[in-house]
Amino acid sequence: MQSIDEEPISPILDDRKNSLAKQIASRPAAHELVEQNVLKDPMVAPSIQAAQQDLRRNQLEDTLDKKLKLRSTRQELVDHHVLLDTTAAPSLQAKQAQLQMNMIEDTLDKKLVDRPPRDKLVEQHILNEDE
Repeated sequence: MQSIDEEPISPILDDRKNSLAKQIASRPAAHELVEQNVLKDPMVAPSIQAAQQDLRRNQLEDTLDKKLKLRSTRQELVDHHVLLDTTAAPSLQAKQAQLQMNMIEDTLDKKLVDRPPRDKLVEQHILNEDE
């Protein structure tokens, strides 16, 4: 008598079965899907679910509207140094700030070079000799 070969013809088929079993075992529970708004709450009647969803959406819109009304204006953010007072494109604002710092540094360097020596300030009675 011949024995029957029970090995699968294609090992891929067996791998697919194992893969499907793993995915089914690791799928989220129904209550998790309800919390993530993937499934609707099974405890609520289907005739009420649409109304419940509209109510939630309206509540969210109201909350968003209130928070937007409380949001600071652009000028307040500029006054508190949260935003830069500039009309430059956002991609250029960092370069603009760096350019302003370089200009201030150059102006300061020029003023330090042009500053009169200590002896001249003493002669003009701006400084005392013991300072």
